[in-house]
Parts: sequence; C-alpha cells; structure tokens
Amino acid sequence: MDRRELLKTTLASGTLLPLSSTANMVEETKVDQISLTSHTDGAKILRGGPLINMERAYRVMAEDNLDGLIVTQPMNFYHFTGYYDHFAIRINAPSSFTLLARNKKHPLSVVMNQFIYYYSVTDSNFDWPFEVYLYTGWDGKIDGTDSTANRFHQEPPARPPFVFSDKKEKPESDIETNRLSKLNEVLESIPASADAEWALIKAARNIGLDKGRIGIDHPVIAQIFESGGLGASMVDADHSLRRIRMIKSPREIELMRIAAQINSEAALTAIKAVRAGATHKELRAMFFSECAKRGNVPVFLQIDTVTSEIFETELKDGAAFSIDGVSQAFHYTGDYGRTVFVGEPSRSMKKATDAIAIGWDAVREKLKPGLRYSEIRATGREAIKKAGYDFAVAVTPHSVGLCHTDEPGKNGPGAYWTKDDLVLEENMIISVDMPVLHTGIGGSAHLEDLTLITKDGSEQINDIGDRIVVV
Repeated sequence: MDRRELLKTTLASGTLLPLSSTANMVEETKVDQISLTSHTDGAKILRGGPLINMERAYRVMAEDNLDGLIVTQPMNFYHFTGYYDHFAIRINAPSSFTLLARNKKHPLSVVMNQFIYYYSVTDSNFDWPFEVYLYTGWDGKIDGTDSTANRFHQEPPARPPFVFSDKKEKPESDIETNRLSKLNEVLESIPASADAEWALIKAARNIGLDKGRIGIDHPVIAQIFESGGLGASMVDADHSLRRIRMIKSPREIELMRIAAQINSEAALTAIKAVRAGATHKELRAMFFSECAKRGNVPVFLQIDTVTSEIFETELKDGAAFSIDGVSQAFHYTGDYGRTVFVGEPSRSMKKATDAIAIGWDAVREKLKPGLRYSEIRATGREAIKKAGYDFAVAVTPHSVGLCHTDEPGKNGPGAYWTKDDLVLEENMIISVDMPVLHTGIGGSAHLEDLTLITKDGSEQINDIGDRIVVV
C-alpha cells in the first residue's frame, strides 16, 4: 500500500469506514459519550434563563448613559435569552426583540411571533424571567386600509393564535400538551398583539423605554419607535453590547469550556490522521467531521496560513504547516492553533516553534486582571528575544465568546475592527495568537489556546499539550 492509499485508509477510519468492527465500536462509544455528556451539560445551562452577565450589563448601561437596551440580531437575542432565533435567520429580518431597562425594578421583556414561541421556544422548557409579548398578525384591516398611518393610531384586532388542530383520533403527544400549556400561560398574562410593531411598543411603554436614551442593534427598532410616536432617543449599541459580552457570566464560562475542549480535541484528532498526500480539502473535511461527531458546529480551518475553501494542494513529506481551527458549541467559540510536521521537523521550523512556545509560556505566567493587551504583546516578544530567537511573532490577544473576536474597538460604536489597549478583567476569555510572521523558514508556525482570566491569575480551558504535532 502506498502512502496515498494509507492516507485514504486513515481518513476513512476516522470518518466513514472502520478499520475493524471492534476498533470502530470503541471509537464510536467514546465519541458518543463525549457528545452526550457535553451537550447534556450545555442544555441544562441554556434552560436556566439569560446567559448574559446581568451585573455587567447594568454597569455598562450606567457607564454608557443608556436607559435601556433593545436587541433583535440573532446573536444578541440569544445572549439575552438562550434561544437562537432561527426564524429571523430564515427570513433574514428582525422578528424577535429583547428589552432590558437600566431600572432594575422593570422586568426583562421579550417580543416574539406567537407561532414560533409555540412551535420552537416552548420545547426547550426555558426558565425565563421575562414578560413575553406575542404577536399573531392582523385580524382584518382598519378603516378599509392597511396603511402605516392608520395602524399606529389604532391597533388592529389581533388574529386568534395559530396552533395545530387536534383530530382527536389519538391522545395528544406530550410535546403538544407542553406547547399548549406554555402558550396559554403567556397569553393569559399578556394578550397577543396584532403585529411585532405593536407588541414592541407595548413592551417598551410598560418598562419605561418609550423615552430616554436607548441602545439598539438594528435600525428597524428606531423606525418602529419613530412611526409609533415614541420619544426615546436611539443610539447604536454595538460597542456597549461588546463590552457586556467581554465579561462572561458563570454559565457562559461553562459553555466556553465545552466549546474550547471539543474544538481542540477535534483539531488534534484530525491532524494526527494526516499523512503525506493529504489535501487541504481532506484535512478540512476531517476537522469538520470530528467537530460534528462531538456536537460542535465547524466554522473554519486555516491550513498553512490559507483560509480559502477553494485553494487545494497536497501536503508532502517534510511539510511543516500551521493550523487554526474554529468551531462552536451552543454558539460559543473554540479557537485552537498548532504546528504540524509531516515527518521530522527541519532545524529552522523547530527553532520557530520553540520560539513561540517560549513566548506563550512567558505570557501565561503573567496573565491576570489588570494586565493590558500591550503588556501581553511586549511580554511575549521580549521573552522570545531574550531567549536568543530572531523571529517576528504577532502575540495578538483577543477576547473570544459568541464571536471569534468578541470585544469593543477603541473608536466607539461599530469600530470593533480597531483594537483598543484593553485591560484584562476577571471572567474574560482570551486567545493570544502566536503565529510566526516570516516566510522562508520551511513552513508556517502557530500556537493558540483559550484562557479564562480568574480573580488572581488565569486558567487554560482547553488541553494545552501537543505544542507541535509530528505525524
């Protein structure tokens, strides 16, 4: 069997075809157990209510002079509720809203399509502390027209809630019984509105967000408020929301642990199966498969500094290349980088990987609250230089969470692409990217792990062994 055939056999054994029935059975049992345990734990976390760090949210609203936040983007809605609005994704338009007032006396509120609440949200059995405002659609027209002017002066009658009709030939399923119970509970508390606009206006008025300075994440919210004659001032909340997301709640930290560890396991399993003759497409497929087997959703795999999904080449004997693998569990992001040697490493590449390992170890020793991003960069680079290595290394810290780079920029709302010299705080989760910024060394090198900033130090949340991988 030549090495190309060996590669194909190795890849197949990890993804589709067993080397033997016994080996396959052992591997599948292991993977199923990892997935089952992690996702059972994650599901419990999601059912517990808002994922957002509420203490941080109130603090940021006060510092940014916001009387409240209203969000509709699926990622932000998920952060506030634990529910990812697949309806909004399918129609590519706002459909659900979460409202948070700075005044803690007012309840969190959610505005949703009635059928989506009945058909999707109830199945998760969330422990939601929300006032839920549902909308069903219009039951006819106003004054014979459906003009915006008319409907904002008088709310149209709301259509009756839509649920599946019972043929009564067999008993209702537990799923349907639960859906109807939870839907009726909400509608008995707050009757349905005719449309999303009226539901949002009602919710805002009831918690005092019809006036003051309100942070929003989509212009449609401002348009609804203007059409409804509300006096609130609307501002872009992207910067504030990123500041909030940067400091994780305890439940977010647990979801990040799941994402980070599964992501690193998937990446290591994939690259350890590599042999000479593998293509970028095959390695990427292997990583994506290993993510899926463990319950993560793959995002991308950079190979040898190439992120393009259509670039294709074979990895040859003696190749040395970096990988940067990203996947998500429960929408939280794992981020992991390593250097892979196909065969024995060359002297120049060994020096490069030794250098970034020295830099990363020096950084890890100093990570704690109060340390600035600029100090992280300086620490890593100085350690590499002091050890006698002449390599330019990025040493780039960035916050990781619901986004791969989940932090505010230095120039205010929307400027997330301009790095600020942030100060580490407890319950941040960061990556420090350590790619070597040289060509002509026989390959590419990278090292990256995820780190939780603790009260007085830091903790790695993925396995940090295997600084380099030789296959």
